[in-house]
Amino acid sequence: MQKLRNFKLPAAAIVALSFFMIICVGTALLCIPAATVERKVNFLTSLFTATSATCVTGLSVSAMATYWSYYGQVVILLLIQVGGLGFITIISLFMLYVKKHASLSQRKLVMQSAGSVDLASVKSLVKIILLGTLIFEVAGAFCLSFAFVPVYGWGEGIWQAVFTSVSAFCNAGFTVTDRNGSVSLMQFVSNPLVNIVVMLLIVIGGIGFFVWGDVIHHGIKIRKYSFHSKVVLSTTGVLIALGWALFMAFEWNNPATLGGKGVGTKILASLFMSVTPRTAGFNTVDYAGMSGAGNALTNVFMLVGGSPGSTAGGIKTTTLAVFVLSMWATSRRYDEIHLYKRRFEADASHQAGAIVCLYVLVAVASAMLICAIESAHFGWGADMPSLTDVAFEVVSAVGTVGLSRGITADLHAVSKIILIMLMFFGRVGGFTLVLVFSGEKKPVALSRVADKIIIG
Repeated sequence: MQKLRNFKLPAAAIVALSFFMIICVGTALLCIPAATVERKVNFLTSLFTATSATCVTGLSVSAMATYWSYYGQVVILLLIQVGGLGFITIISLFMLYVKKHASLSQRKLVMQSAGSVDLASVKSLVKIILLGTLIFEVAGAFCLSFAFVPVYGWGEGIWQAVFTSVSAFCNAGFTVTDRNGSVSLMQFVSNPLVNIVVMLLIVIGGIGFFVWGDVIHHGIKIRKYSFHSKVVLSTTGVLIALGWALFMAFEWNNPATLGGKGVGTKILASLFMSVTPRTAGFNTVDYAGMSGAGNALTNVFMLVGGSPGSTAGGIKTTTLAVFVLSMWATSRRYDEIHLYKRRFEADASHQAGAIVCLYVLVAVASAMLICAIESAHFGWGADMPSLTDVAFEVVSAVGTVGLSRGITADLHAVSKIILIMLMFFGRVGGFTLVLVFSGEKKPVALSRVADKIIIG
């Protein structure tokens, strides 16, 4: 009994277990016959959808509006909110207000969950998170209703606006706009209001809550922002601008995506394509028809994701910044990584490299495994999904994005289970790895003799 009392779960295990419990509850609620329109229960579909919603991914094996009833849609929306935001807030509140004596690992858990680099600021940050979320989601729903109500009517239009606003802010990518056969937001590709509002919600939800605090307290005085906020905002801005330019160049004359559309629509759709792959999962064009270059760029963006302490997934913008700067510093034989007249911590490059390699290895291994399963399932027939389609699906799952080339529902059950595991890993994997690496270091009892090895 004494051993049981002294037994404590590591912070990383608490994170994984909490997400697992939310998924289990969500699956149980979606297994109720009333959750589907036809009152038929499919456990794998319920599990896949609950995992995708909780991990704010957006991949789906069923049509949201025609398969799930309004009760089912409400459950999915709650899972999106809890998975994308509520979990972070609940953990932070529990650690700070219930437990009076938190260990160092638990303090780091709170800081990482809330996206804070300073434990003293977490309490005020939690208040900003709650109030900010309410304001942004309500404002987003209000604006989107002007576009959705004329198309769907008052009741359905307002529900569509609320669902899309919460999904966009939480970077989930789920929509219930497919009631008339449209996929995601493709019917609104030329609508500036829908595109701009959804993009703003995605970016605001994906930059991280700690950055919110800097923006609120310092306004446009960027020099007073923390080093973390500067790195997040600059990296996010560069990615959006670079992606916007490249997508226009790659897809401008592609008849399957932007070709044939007006100049204004092409510019707007290209910007949307630059914003949404970083874990949001909405689409206004058909990704199955995207060019090879556009497809490759989308995969890279999906793997990068959003920023730490946000509703987004992926390896995170700060990880990418440290990884790229580390490569540059190594090639120039610099001992330290500098940016904005500041020096990154020594362990930052090691952590960034480990996270990038882990995500890439998991994605490559999963793609190979799914290809093997599908080739056996389809018997090497013409219906077998291509490596391009499978790789896109895998990266979308591990980056918790939700974009698809249309093969999700047709995959074998085992392949769907692999995607479920990837979505779970994508939501807690990189975060867990950071916690493990940032744990307390024990002094080395014996230092080994260094030796040389040829690299490159």
